[in-house]
Parts: sequence; structure tokens; C-alpha cells
Amino acid sequence: MVNSKNILEVMMSEKKGGFKRILLIFFIVHLFLAFFLGKNLHIGKHPETGKFSLWLEHVEESMQDMISLEIQPDRYVFDNDIENPEQFTWGSKSIYNFFNKLFGSTGATNWFGERSSILNFRLWRMLIFLDIFLILLALYIRKSLSFIPTKVQLISEMAYHFIEDLVLEILGSNKKIFVPYFVTIFIFIWFSNQSGLLPIPGIAEPTRNLNVPVSLGIMAVAVVHFNAIKKKGLFAWAKGFCEPIFFLVPLNLIGEMSKVVSISFRLFGNIFGGAIIAVVVSSLTKYILVPVGLNMFFTLFAGTIQAFVFTMLALTYLSLEIND
Repeated sequence: MVNSKNILEVMMSEKKGGFKRILLIFFIVHLFLAFFLGKNLHIGKHPETGKFSLWLEHVEESMQDMISLEIQPDRYVFDNDIENPEQFTWGSKSIYNFFNKLFGSTGATNWFGERSSILNFRLWRMLIFLDIFLILLALYIRKSLSFIPTKVQLISEMAYHFIEDLVLEILGSNKKIFVPYFVTIFIFIWFSNQSGLLPIPGIAEPTRNLNVPVSLGIMAVAVVHFNAIKKKGLFAWAKGFCEPIFFLVPLNLIGEMSKVVSISFRLFGNIFGGAIIAVVVSSLTKYILVPVGLNMFFTLFAGTIQAFVFTMLALTYLSLEIND
């Protein structure tokens, strides 16, 4: 008598073997097209016909063009005299046109006064998506709280208690009010850095844009001095800039401003640099295998480290001002 379970296992192993052979053939074909014919193989919605198909695209762009399109799409549009810049938003043309009219004054400008807001549009779109996702995630975790925690609840509690232990150890057990603030900073930066893993054209890490790290840095330093004024009083706080002598006030002010530069540019530089390295290596290897590992490293590992470093620096700045 034949065992049905063994038959099922044999069928599944045959399917897996066939799928692996298909992937290997596809990889070899793509490797040959990319390195020897200078063409990329695409599968999906054709940009001209709008139908799902398989087609070849001749690669004519240089590495500099690829970096410019990824990092400075507005400059790429102007330098190449592209008439339809909205194609590089990889989204709704009507939404981009509305955004460009509303916020076009903040975009890049060429010699003829024409404006382009592709980079700003990508940033705002990603921030809105990220905020909506975090709100829905918080509501879901809150709704699914139970005595026997689920995997999502367990991971959330571990992350929360990890930051909580750091805050209470550095600031003191009576400063628990700051725990939600630092947890929010860490979660926002971490998810911002991890958004680079999404295989969607036009989606990039918000922290790759200098405006986001600088805004976070200004907020962190502002929270530090606001709480310093609450604890010391306005006069004692202002007096601290005159120590040890009055003539050092400019240097002390520059030192406080340098905190914003240090904490924000460290985050920006690591994320931005990782993006450029990924584009350069992807161009050299024709986007085959290696970029996947690089992307995983710069998003999962480096992104987590930078979220932790930013949180620890903000926590240290606050500790120096409000702790006795």
C-alpha cells in the first residue's frame, strides 16, 4: 500500500527542484544580457503598452546618471531636458502635479526658472505612508494586547523595555516620563531606515533626505534646553552659557549648535553614504545578487545601529542638562 504522505513529499520536492532550475536559468540569461549585450530584462507592466509582458531595455545611462537619478532626481531632469519629470515619481501624475503647484517653490530650479519637486514629493509621500503605518501598527498592537502575548506584542514589549531600561539607568528612576519620547524617536528612525528594503520604485529612506535628520536634531536639542529651563530656571540656564567666563558665550553657543550638526549629520551621512554605495555597486554588478546583500546590510544592520546611536546621543544630551 502506497503511503499518500510520501507521494506528497515527492511531488513537493519535484516542484521545488523545478522552481530552482527556472530561477537558475533566469539568472544565467539575465547575467548574459546585462554583461555581454548591455541590456536589462524586465518582467511586469510595460511603460508604453501598459500590459503585463517581458521586454528588454538597452542600458545607456552612466553610473553618474544613475546616482543623480537616485539621489538628485530634480537635477537629473534638468540636466537631461526631460519633458515629463512626473514619470520619475512612480506614482499618480495628478497628485504630483497638485503637489508641484502647492510646494513647487521649495523644489529645484533650472536656469530658465522651471521648477521640479520630485525629491520633495518622494519625501512627503514616504513620510505620510510611514506615519499612517505607525499609527495603524500602534492601534493594532493596542487592540491585540493579551495576557499571553502574541509575537508582535512580545517584540514590541522587548523594544519598549530595552529603551525604558536605558532611560531609567541614565536619567534616573524618577524620569520615567521621558520613556515614550525616546521610544518614539527610536521607532520612527528605525522604520525610516528600514523603508529602503521595500522593492518599490521611488521609495527611499526619509532619513536619506537632509531635512529629516536636521529636523530631528533640532527637536532633540530643543527638548534638552526646554527641560533644562524647567529644572534650573531661565536665569540659571542662561548663566550656564557664561561659564567659566563671560567672554566664552559665543563658543558655548557654537558648542550647542554643533550638537545639532553632530547628531543629524551622523545619521544623514551613514544612510546617504550607504545609498550611494549601493547604487555604485549595483551599477558595476548590473543589479545582480550583490546589491541585495548590500541593501540588507545598510538597512537592517547599519539602520538599526544609527537609530540606536541617535537615541543614545539625544538621551546623553538631556542627561547632561537635567541630572545633578
